[in-house]
Amino acid sequence: MKKYLYILPIILLYMLLSGCSSHSLTYKFKSKAKHYGVNYRTLMAICKKESQFKSNVINVNKSIFDIQKGPHYFDNWFTANLYMDTVLDPLGLNYDIGICQINSQHLDKFNIDNEDLLDDNINIEMAAKIYLYNVRQCKGRVKCALCMYNTGKKKSKIGLAYANHVLRIRKTIK
Repeated sequence: MKKYLYILPIILLYMLLSGCSSHSLTYKFKSKAKHYGVNYRTLMAICKKESQFKSNVINVNKSIFDIQKGPHYFDNWFTANLYMDTVLDPLGLNYDIGICQINSQHLDKFNIDNEDLLDDNINIEMAAKIYLYNVRQCKGRVKCALCMYNTGKKKSKIGLAYANHVLRIRKTIK
């Protein structure tokens, strides 16, 4: 019995860290939303729609001959980053990164690396900044801001469908 006592603290630490993941994710959204003055449920709904809260997902948008198009899921940030650096960037493809699917066009704008956006905290913060900018551009109109988050345009058929979907998801978030 004594020889197994050293394992107990490791098991307890694992249980503590793994059991808090959804709580800490909600806390991250609430914290970033409060800091930027946006609705945390809307922010969470955006990211649920975008990635189902998966961190290491890269979605390739339109590209020549639709090379690599669509979502790509990775087990860890290292392989996701390797994919971006060795496949997507050399081909000059447009892609979305991480839990809130931040578009690669924002990398230079915010002076960050694609690897940075694989960190949930940074990704959620960028989503909050982008959404706040959109809300301001749309003079507080949420559907317009969501449309911009998805398409970059204040009004589009695709963006409006996206906005309506996000708003339906938002109703389910407590």
